[in-house]
Amino acid sequence: MTRREAWIRRELAYALTAALILIGFLAAPGPRPDLGVGSRFMGYVPPGITRAEPFGFDDPDSHVLIVYLNGSKGEGKPDRCDTSRPGINVPHTATELGGRMVGGYRLAVFAFCTRTKIGGFHRDEGDGVPKVVRRADELDLLLRHIAKSGFPPQRIFVMGQSAGGWAGLLVQRNNTERFAGLIAFAPAFAGYHGRRVEAWQRERDRQADFIGQAENLNALIFGFDQDRFEPVRAMTWLRDIPGVTYVALTGVTIDGIACDGTDSHGTVFKDCFRLTQTRRILDFIESSLTVPAS
Repeated sequence: MTRREAWIRRELAYALTAALILIGFLAAPGPRPDLGVGSRFMGYVPPGITRAEPFGFDDPDSHVLIVYLNGSKGEGKPDRCDTSRPGINVPHTATELGGRMVGGYRLAVFAFCTRTKIGGFHRDEGDGVPKVVRRADELDLLLRHIAKSGFPPQRIFVMGQSAGGWAGLLVQRNNTERFAGLIAFAPAFAGYHGRRVEAWQRERDRQADFIGQAENLNALIFGFDQDRFEPVRAMTWLRDIPGVTYVALTGVTIDGIACDGTDSHGTVFKDCFRLTQTRRILDFIESSLTVPAS
């Protein structure tokens, strides 16, 4: 089987999964998907949560859940997901939301370390399936499990940086009812802009076209002019999707607060971002809640 045939077969399977969404929701919860080593609530842990029941909220009606996905390394390099403390793979921007109140609900932040660590696209020993697609599949399964466990999708948000944010875009594009909204920081997955080999550029453009055909997405996306992976000028297609709020920042100085001047792609990890954009994130979450707390 050629790589192209393997990829077509994989896409057909992914489409079939989407077609069976309703059946999946009617099924019994079943065993939870593999959470991956390191997955945990960051900071605030809601009452009722145990290792055996990681989403067994005592009072789900009083909470908003944020599922955070970290970024990825290169396709053949194992991803690191260190959640031992904030700021390593999960930024303070995300972890400091845990326990805060928004719209009468308390926020809980769950860092999801996907089991997938390497991908199979454009690799001699690979199967042709990009890492970001596998991670999106895992996220989709997790969100379905959380919903079956009793937590309403209209109060679940996905948050992610780089490939974590791109995976969230893929899942939301496939089914906008899976979660309430996406908050993505510098979404990307295919290497440096302007330096990709042809295969990676085609795959990046194919996925961008797929996402860009969405009729509507509820997403708050942050992009950075100096981002080497997906600079603002390369993301006009994303900015044009109805429902997407695209916030273009420089990554050098934000609202008068200087960043450290290195790696604009990781600006979400810096104080210049956290101190200026947290209010925007909280406002987006509150505006996305369709049913206010009683």
